[in-house]
Amino acid sequence: MKAFLRENPTIVFGLGLPLLLVTVFLLVSGIPALLVAAPQYDVLYATEYYDYPNGVQISVVDRQVQVIYQGKAEGYPRPHIWRYNPKTGAVKEVAIIFPAAVIAAEKKQAAGVEALPSTLLEVPDLKGLTVDSSSIAPDGYEFRSGTGLYSRSVFTELFYASRNRHQAVLTKSGRNIRLPNSAGQYYSRNTRFIGWVLPL
Repeated sequence: MKAFLRENPTIVFGLGLPLLLVTVFLLVSGIPALLVAAPQYDVLYATEYYDYPNGVQISVVDRQVQVIYQGKAEGYPRPHIWRYNPKTGAVKEVAIIFPAAVIAAEKKQAAGVEALPSTLLEVPDLKGLTVDSSSIAPDGYEFRSGTGLYSRSVFTELFYASRNRHQAVLTKSGRNIRLPNSAGQYYSRNTRFIGWVLPL
């Protein structure tokens, strides 16, 4: 076997170079995960969130999350709010409670009934939370949403050519952490950053 390899250096080079490149790629892509500290703050974000004048609007006012029903909302999708815990990797959907008056008003709007005035919606899981809406967290992580932000495996890069997958990530100094429920094949599911949950 050794004699064969010595007599056929081209075969050795042809087989060894791809393996070497794969090894180097895996080592380089894994370095940030080893050297950069993990995120310390939970992050709140919304999916299916559209910037329409009507529908549901989410904002942070005085470090408190406010969810407002903006009058006529029939036909507009309702956003989903998520809370991601980077220490455990768990994600939880935060329920938005629509009062009976809002639900009844939406049913009547199709008949031309006047729209319900803007209404502050109750979100029990966010009550009492202090939220920082700064683009960068106190620990240096940043929320980003777009195409190709999350590093895929070398095998995916080699055999799957499409780069149209959108997703949201937490990123810092080359370390990227994909956020659950934020990815879409051809669009970003209108993922919007809300804020970082600060300790009490």
